[in-house]
Amino acid sequence: MITIARIDERLIHGQVAYAWTVAYKSEAIMVIDNEIAKDKFQISLLQMACPAGVKCFICDEDKAVELLKKYEKRKIFVVVKHPGTLLSICKKGCSLEAVNVGGLYFKEGRRQISKTVYVDPEMEEIFRELDSLGVRLENRTTPTDPEEDLMKLL
Repeated sequence: MITIARIDERLIHGQVAYAWTVAYKSEAIMVIDNEIAKDKFQISLLQMACPAGVKCFICDEDKAVELLKKYEKRKIFVVVKHPGTLLSICKKGCSLEAVNVGGLYFKEGRRQISKTVYVDPEMEEIFRELDSLGVRLENRTTPTDPEEDLMKLL
């Protein structure tokens, strides 16, 4: 079971490893990224950032769908860099109730919609598609922040 799915370009860092994992009582963190899943160095860095006692999966989209089905009774915190990853796993059979959008940072071509979220037109379209699939999209930087409806910010 996915305890929370979060979009954060930094993937596993202090806030993800401790605040979010604890707040959502997660047994594992799953990073889903097709490129990072092929990079042994990046994998080892992410595994080192994972807190002791929390299982760490770093996988591509296909493996993620397989593992999420296999471990559906486990409490897994999913983190990705881009909303397209979550749309892709939804289309491959994973169900998502909600997505926390917390860390999409400034890049050329992106506009700011909250303190820590900048989106480009492609991301906006992906968010609209996720919304049409019934996925609740919310913006929060930390678990204690009040939830904001991402669709209202777009």
